[in-house]
Amino acid sequence: MKCAICGENANEISEQRTARYRGETVEVVQKFFRCESCKEEFVTPEQMRVHSRAVKNEIRKKYGLLPPERIIEIRKKLELTQSDLEELLGTGPKVVVRWESGKVIQSGGHDNMLRLLERDPSILKSLRQIRELRSAEQKQYQKAEARKPQSEAAYYAAG
Repeated sequence: MKCAICGENANEISEQRTARYRGETVEVVQKFFRCESCKEEFVTPEQMRVHSRAVKNEIRKKYGLLPPERIIEIRKKLELTQSDLEELLGTGPKVVVRWESGKVIQSGGHDNMLRLLERDPSILKSLRQIRELRSAEQKQYQKAEARKPQSEAAYYAAG
């Protein structure tokens, strides 16, 4: 590869480096290019993606959190889609996709729930019941709100 600064040859290097993620520091191997002539260092987008995932995987190890591969295994063992798992755990859309791709680190609470589901799949039934109860409570609230008389300001704003 050619150096982006001087145009001379650059070699790919692998070095153990300190990296930071959300205030946490870890040591990971990073690949990058170093120019033979001007010694400028730079990374490709792919090297940056690999490095970012390596840092997050090291943080997971540091805190004893499940790696992305285990999250995938657990979800598949439970025969859930990513969106099913998101709904049952009460996360936002695409959260499980990001956990499984290694882009985002799951919280300790979500990690605990995944481990509980792995140990005792019957917990799925309870989570589904909770989801149904929550949905019924939300509908009840919406009905109550719809029955409330509009305030004078809201009445005039509505036209």
